[in-house]
Amino acid sequence: MDRYERTLNVVKALNSFNKGELEDYNLLSSVCEYFDFIKNEDLDDADKRFLLYLSNKAGIPHYYDILTNFNNENSLKIDDENIGLSTISSLLYESTLYTDDNSKLHQYQKEILDLFVSSNQNRFFLSASTSFGKTHLVYEVIKKIKYKNIVLIFPSIALLSENLAKIKEGKINFPIDYEIHTLSDIDNKYGEYNIFIFTPERFLSFLDKNNESLDLDFIFVDEVYKIDNGYIIDDEARENERDVAYRMSIFYGLSKFPNIDILLAGPYIEILNEKSDFYNPSFDLFLNDLGITKLLRNEYEIVKVSQTNIENVNTEITVDGINFNLKGKNTKKKKIQELLDRILIRNENAIVYCNTKAISEKVASEYERSKINTDYIEAFLNHLKNKYDNDWIVIKALEKGIGVHHGVVPKYIQKEIVSLFNNSGSGLDILCSTTTITEGVNTTAKNMIVYKSLKGLGKYAKPLVTFDAKNIAGRAGRFMEHYTGRVISLDSEFISKLNQQGEPIKHKNYDPSQIKNEIDDEMTPSQFLDDRSKERLEEVHKMQNERGIPNNIISQFKAMSKRDKIIIYDKIKLLNSEELKKIKLLIGKLNSPSLRINKEGIQIILNLCFEQVQNENLRGLIENTYFDKFDKRDYSILIVSLNSYLTKGFKGNYEYYYNRYLEEQEKKKLLKEKNGKEFTINYSLIVNKAMRDSASLIFNTFKYQLVKYLGIFNLMYKYIESQRLEITIDEVSGIDKLLIKLEYNAFSEEARIASDFGVPQNIVDYYDSANAMNRKRILDEFDSYERTVFERIKRIIEE
Repeated sequence: MDRYERTLNVVKALNSFNKGELEDYNLLSSVCEYFDFIKNEDLDDADKRFLLYLSNKAGIPHYYDILTNFNNENSLKIDDENIGLSTISSLLYESTLYTDDNSKLHQYQKEILDLFVSSNQNRFFLSASTSFGKTHLVYEVIKKIKYKNIVLIFPSIALLSENLAKIKEGKINFPIDYEIHTLSDIDNKYGEYNIFIFTPERFLSFLDKNNESLDLDFIFVDEVYKIDNGYIIDDEARENERDVAYRMSIFYGLSKFPNIDILLAGPYIEILNEKSDFYNPSFDLFLNDLGITKLLRNEYEIVKVSQTNIENVNTEITVDGINFNLKGKNTKKKKIQELLDRILIRNENAIVYCNTKAISEKVASEYERSKINTDYIEAFLNHLKNKYDNDWIVIKALEKGIGVHHGVVPKYIQKEIVSLFNNSGSGLDILCSTTTITEGVNTTAKNMIVYKSLKGLGKYAKPLVTFDAKNIAGRAGRFMEHYTGRVISLDSEFISKLNQQGEPIKHKNYDPSQIKNEIDDEMTPSQFLDDRSKERLEEVHKMQNERGIPNNIISQFKAMSKRDKIIIYDKIKLLNSEELKKIKLLIGKLNSPSLRINKEGIQIILNLCFEQVQNENLRGLIENTYFDKFDKRDYSILIVSLNSYLTKGFKGNYEYYYNRYLEEQEKKKLLKEKNGKEFTINYSLIVNKAMRDSASLIFNTFKYQLVKYLGIFNLMYKYIESQRLEITIDEVSGIDKLLIKLEYNAFSEEARIASDFGVPQNIVDYYDSANAMNRKRILDEFDSYERTVFERIKRIIEE
């Protein structure tokens, strides 16, 4: 199709829109396609006037602005002599979308911003495409209403730190000087105006601190679909009970601050009407109960995404302007090689979505590409090679300009890989990722290649649902970077899912058909509780009163039921003097500068909590034992892992797993050879498995699961001791230091912010050191990459 035909088609679409025959979101689609075609064409003054008019008519004047990303030869300035009424009209309209000198909304953001009125209670639920710009809209709401105390809840530490950086670096300019907080235990160190940036878990912890002097007046919850466990894409997030944390954050936030304004937002959330066969009223009931208005904008794709299935394609094919030769390429490996080769020739980038961590590593290792060499990646690579085993796939892939991104790549490495991917000059243009790429990570990907329409593998594999598919596809093309994106699937089921009607979102606490647990009982309106739930609430209330446990104690660690807390309380009360002595010895060692554990003391606590542990991984680590030759007794293997982590950090855990898997392979080799069979030990496989398992243990099991149970023990132990000694609970020594280490891997406020931000451990250690000479020693030992990162984040951390 030539330029004349394309222009004629977009004019027809514009006329249909003006007559009311075409929806505005369909006009967006046509305008996106036209701008994508015209972006590299030579433009005369008439072209510019038409494009300016077209972009404003579509409600996205930014389309005209970003032409300079592609067409540097042409200035976008229109000749003053040729400015007519339509151009003046466009410029006047565009001026209404500016909120200050540096910020301009698109029409559909502005329509939502206009709904927020200072004198009203503003409560909205927004479902929109990934390209809509929801977070940018939130900051405009804050600027408009000038809220005093604000909570922003994001799904991940990565997004938390990304938004912290935006504010600290001045990319977002507020009319009020806000103090920014990201840690939950800030001891009432508030300013007159405050923004709290939390994950759901941090917000719940913040509420536990009894911040009675603070009155919040606005709360924003991102990725709100996570209130429904069936909507959560990432299995680790599901395992770590994110749905409970999200529902609790909204419930307890609004319970404590009943007059608060709220904006709940997420992508592609399916809200069906009452006439639908699959309608579930629970989410509507939730919104109505809290006076929240629905704003549904899923159709407004600000960046148009094309869809192509190549599972059975064995010929030449053109996809959105790129020619791919798939003749004879009958394996996924060969097809991916062809796709990425052609994409890279055009200086574009691509994400390959993979259904497991191991497959994302396999795709990265199989893609054939010469080593790249840029100064910045070289510094990063040298850092990794000095810190980790050089056979690790993350290092091998980076040498070819490929990033591996999944949930158990250490956080600071994930962050750097995404940063390099987003930097068009870095040489890292390919990202092999699991569902983590949809969990609060912003990229500039133009292309999304889908390996398999699944999550997981084997008996753990689950098909992607429509919401999953839309969320993955939505990562192709980024507003202000592209007009269009491409989704190319090697699995036809993915495209099918992408175009099906999705499952409606549900709210467990407003759905009588869903079985509630005791945590849900506390958050469920009485009309949705069955008789068993009501009985449980009465039972637990009676148990609490019989023991005299105050509400401010029992209400902490909300993600664990009150009954389980009471059971742990009872078990602590039954400990004998010898057991209590070993726990005190443990507390003494933990509070020493070296942070060591007493194995017997920690074993007593693990045994005490075991009955309440529901997470299978954590149960296995507690239940399975090893024989300690020195103590001549069995301990949970969790203890040796924990000890390795506390003494040597990540490296200690990696060495433990590497040696364990190597020993298994050596035994297998001996057995095979004894039977006359050859067996070669795959050291690379051992390295990658050890790295995955080490990171999973530290960043998931320790950080989310172990902390929860040890935290309950610590709370109840300190409460019991405070009652016995007739002192305040804060005066009782407990295992707090261990809990902080597991959650943050740091102790000082600066070090914890640095850890959240995603930096190498040496930088965390620098901020954790109170000794000036020790700080200087650590600083002098920074490698070139660490020094670059340190200079980058110093102002953010220290300000």
